[in-house]
Amino acid sequence: MKKNGLFYGVLFGIALGMGVISCATYVPISSVRQPTINTTGIQRLSIKRFENVSGVNNTTSVQLTRYLTDKATALITDTGKFEMVAITDPNADGVFTGELTVITSKDSRETQELKDRNGNPYTQTTYKREVSIEFSYSIISSRTDMPVGKVLKKGAETSTSTESPNKLADTLTLAKSIVDSQISDLSKDIVPYIVSENRKLMNETSKDKVLKGKMKTAMALVKNRNYEEAIKQYDIIDSENGSVAARANAGILRESIASNNAANAQLAELFNDKDGLTEKAVKQAVDALNSNLPSGTSISIMKTGTTDRARIDYVVDQLTKTIIQAGKITVIDRSNRALIDAEQQFQLSGAVSDESAVSIGKQLGVKYMVLCWIGGEKSLRRLYTKALNIETAQIEYQNDVEI
Repeated sequence: MKKNGLFYGVLFGIALGMGVISCATYVPISSVRQPTINTTGIQRLSIKRFENVSGVNNTTSVQLTRYLTDKATALITDTGKFEMVAITDPNADGVFTGELTVITSKDSRETQELKDRNGNPYTQTTYKREVSIEFSYSIISSRTDMPVGKVLKKGAETSTSTESPNKLADTLTLAKSIVDSQISDLSKDIVPYIVSENRKLMNETSKDKVLKGKMKTAMALVKNRNYEEAIKQYDIIDSENGSVAARANAGILRESIASNNAANAQLAELFNDKDGLTEKAVKQAVDALNSNLPSGTSISIMKTGTTDRARIDYVVDQLTKTIIQAGKITVIDRSNRALIDAEQQFQLSGAVSDESAVSIGKQLGVKYMVLCWIGGEKSLRRLYTKALNIETAQIEYQNDVEI
């Protein structure tokens, strides 16, 4: 899957973070933090437009919900973690959705009696516009239709002018400014990220000027982010001078490097999350076929008895690709006309008999026909597979898994 934006930005930020903060006395100890919303297993994500439930129905609210949707879409896409799919895609693992719950705008003015530099009194009127908004967003599981997490945001912005109320920023501009500040951390709500705890290096307390000079040289290496060489120098200082500070600093630097490597590796693994239920179901089905059918045998995969055409098309495509990549079983070209015609016929009828499948298998010249269909809905949905031996017309293997 494509990785961009946030992922590489995080890695670059951590690389910079390997430097020392505040006069080269601190180094980062990195770790991965999980997002507010648990998106484990959600690979294909669709985005639904923000809804206005604030009770304010005007041009500003319409434009603001559109702005919220556009900002969220850009930020989610930039994470690089999800495959963005249309809201109508039946294979979406989840749906990002949001609501504009509050939008208020209040104008006021205040008059003050002041004096200029010469002590002359004058009246000054200050015009003020205060805008407040609240919004929320969540990700809805496609399997349960329930949110896997929800985040609430709210903020306020004020515009003032001593010239005229016409000089005040309009409500939409102020509301957009609130959105910009409040939604900026959206990525941390939906994808894992790296955080750092600063660890302070020890100073040498000895009055030995030579030792202090060596420690200063090692610290300069830390300033230049040359941690490996700094560790070598600290180890030498510890060995030759028995410096507690040198030993401690070498340990902290080693921990910093190790934590950075571990955090980046963990983040990369999480960004390559392959725990979606569809992927799990496909992998289980392929593993079972490879285990139960002879190596090198030829099969044809046939879709049947499924009303969810788009989903079964996707699953069979993934099954075919995965089996071919595994290389243990040969799959015939799915462009075969006889198979296509048969699938269309049986999908219209909603069922296919084992005898019919065996007959089609003989026409195709394969050893096994693997029938695939999806039954149930939402959390009860399952992928069914059945392998028929064309020579014996017997069921060689059958199974069902959650999908």
